[in-house]
Amino acid sequence: MVGSISSTSLLSSSSSSGSTLSSAASVKAQKAELEAQIAAKQTALGEAKDDTAKADIEKEIAALKAQLAALKANEKTEAKQAEAQPKQEQSKIGTRNFSDDDPFGDRTLYV
Repeated sequence: MVGSISSTSLLSSSSSSGSTLSSAASVKAQKAELEAQIAAKQTALGEAKDDTAKADIEKEIAALKAQLAALKANEKTEAKQAEAQPKQEQSKIGTRNFSDDDPFGDRTLYV
């Protein structure tokens, strides 16, 4: 019975770290895409001849830079939360969040 609890907690830990890795890869891809779009807009800005076209392109560049800044800020926030999570779990070692009446699937034991 203890073996099944341990394997369940290991499975949930590995699946949560896997989702974190895929999320980090997704964020990197989004950042790269935004940076590529900014570079393309800056190239278009250099080629633009009309002042209104330049103003429109500058607005688009500003919007893309804002999206990039928001993405970086969100990434930093997620990194801080990821660092805090193991500390919270360490304080739970040797505890349990269930009573003897709870069904087996609803039990969590920190070893």
